[in-house]
Amino acid sequence: MGLSDKEIVAIAGALSDKTRMRILREISGRESMTCGETEKVAHLSQPTISHHLKILFKAGLLKTRKSGRHVNLTLNSTLLDDFGRYFSLSSRKRGGNRRRSVGARRKSK
Repeated sequence: MGLSDKEIVAIAGALSDKTRMRILREISGRESMTCGETEKVAHLSQPTISHHLKILFKAGLLKTRKSGRHVNLTLNSTLLDDFGRYFSLSSRKRGGNRRRSVGARRKSK
C-alpha cells in the first residue's frame, strides 16, 4: 500500500515527540497495552496521555481492541513498515545513500 504525502506528514509529526516515541516503544515490546498501562509507563497524567494517544491514533500508528471495560492498544506494524518502505524506495529513486561507511573512508595500507 502506498502512503499519501498527507499520511507521511501525519506519521512523521506523531513520531516527532519523545513521549509518543516512548509510548510506541513500550507498546511494541508487548503484545498489547491498555490505556491505563500507558499512563503508568509514561508517568504522565491521564489528560496528557489522552492527548498523545489521540495524535498516534489520528496518524494511524495505533490499533484498538475492546476487551470488556479495557481498550487494548497495539502497534499498527503494517503502517510502520509502509512508512519505512516509503523512505527506502525514495532513497533508491534518488540514487541511494551516497555517503560511505566509516570503514570505506579509510585507505588500505
